[in-house]
Amino acid sequence: MKSLAMKRGHLLSRVSALVTLIAVPAAVLAGQEGSVGPNQFRLSVMTGGLTPRSAIIVDAQGSGDTRLGAGPAFGLDVQYQVFSRGSLYGGGIVEFGTLHHGTNLGVAVRGTTSDAIMYVGSAGVVFDWMSGALRPIVRLGVGLKGYSFSTDEAEGFITPTGDFGFGFRAGTGAVEVGAELRYLPSVFDQSKLPTRGIVAQDQQQHDFLFGISVTVRP
Repeated sequence: MKSLAMKRGHLLSRVSALVTLIAVPAAVLAGQEGSVGPNQFRLSVMTGGLTPRSAIIVDAQGSGDTRLGAGPAFGLDVQYQVFSRGSLYGGGIVEFGTLHHGTNLGVAVRGTTSDAIMYVGSAGVVFDWMSGALRPIVRLGVGLKGYSFSTDEAEGFITPTGDFGFGFRAGTGAVEVGAELRYLPSVFDQSKLPTRGIVAQDQQQHDFLFGISVTVRP
């Protein structure tokens, strides 16, 4: 069994690669004289918490669901303003959570909980609905959501996800602060876990992320 530290190291490598793929072209374009106007690029760093609201395996008796627990989340977002009230974005999120073992997990699973990591990469559009120092924002995006587990016989996998959010930005200078609630709907492939007594299927997932961000505009 791989150690959690090794799995986290592999995940952080993937997140670093994603950040590099997004941030390096943005930095190059921003540094080219005359290629973009002022304040067209934003780079945001986010911290917060992610809460999965749905069981990944529902117990028929209603008392032993298998579900993912809430955990701290960290993210990076790059935005490029394409018109006065809208920006294209691309970014990544990683969450360190817990898998709560239910009655339908296989006999090889030991204990009541184990470690789980969720990571998301998404892209889309962010809209500013007003001008001024305090501005509501709306996010519409799509991407991929991945899972990694420390549980014996569990397999990591990647699935499509939506990325929809509402929040605000504050500030008019080179540095902004913000807060946002994001909804990340997807499905969970139960066959990736060691199960018993069920026919594996795709289980709908409704995950919510609340984050606070600091944004720098070059």
